Amino acid sequence: MKKSISIAFSPDTDDAFMVHALRAGMIDTGDYELSFTAADIQELNSEAKNGTYDLTAISIAAYPQLASDYLLMPIGASIGDEFGPAVIVRPDSTLKKAQDLAGQRVAVPGLQTSAYFAARGLIGDFTAVPMSFLDIGDAVLSGDVAAGVLIHELQLDCEQRGFRKLADLGRLWSERFHLPLPLGANAIKRSLGPKVIEEVTQLLRLSIEMGLANRSATLKEAMRSSKADLDVTAGDKYISMYVNRRSLALQEDVRQAIQTLFAIGEESGLCTHISLQDALYE
Repeated sequence: MKKSISIAFSPDTDDAFMVHALRAGMIDTGDYELSFTAADIQELNSEAKNGTYDLTAISIAAYPQLASDYLLMPIGASIGDEFGPAVIVRPDSTLKKAQDLAGQRVAVPGLQTSAYFAARGLIGDFTAVPMSFLDIGDAVLSGDVAAGVLIHELQLDCEQRGFRKLADLGRLWSERFHLPLPLGANAIKRSLGPKVIEEVTQLLRLSIEMGLANRSATLKEAMRSSKADLDVTAGDKYISMYVNRRSLALQEDVRQAIQTLFAIGEESGLCTHISLQDALYE
């Protein structure tokens, strides 16, 4: 009898791209029967606390609360190289720079998201208003919040959707720390044991590699299954940003960046201390 493995991913184009080959049955899964669930990243962060899925996408910032039950996987991470979540305001806002948001109400896509941790480290203390990432734009335009942090595909072409982009957190992060910005990752249950963890990790690696090798077809299917309203050009740009060599291994600068993000969370009282060495599956 095959062993059942539950896999959860966020409904954005890069996650859908990375798991497409597995979902489409293009890879022999051997002794494993895989099931898939797509959900908002903050929902996945919360579900991971309950151990709902064997393998799940999470915000890297959420990991410290999950460390006793999950290992961080070295593949499938979303890393921003001088780009990342967009800080947006209304076009008529008097705010000039991200640091002006100290003390202001800012919509964020969840209190356990990497976007929120990074914003706290880069902007300082502000009043976070958590909500679904899909509602943030409307909250900004209505004036309910002074600004919002857009993630996933929504960070692209903000101006064309009627916002003014105040800052790019990935660029600010690079200027401050000279490191890439770690955003999302995959986590796998420790209780599965070394053999299963190794074999399932390899299956996901094959899925990512197959997606990159069949980029055009995989992108088309990923865009179809995601909630993003992108054309092919924008979709291809987004995949270039978040599915690349960094998706297949965590380079040393990414490891430093993750530890920096954890340190920001600890200093801000958002998470407890954690050592990356104990977190990673190698």
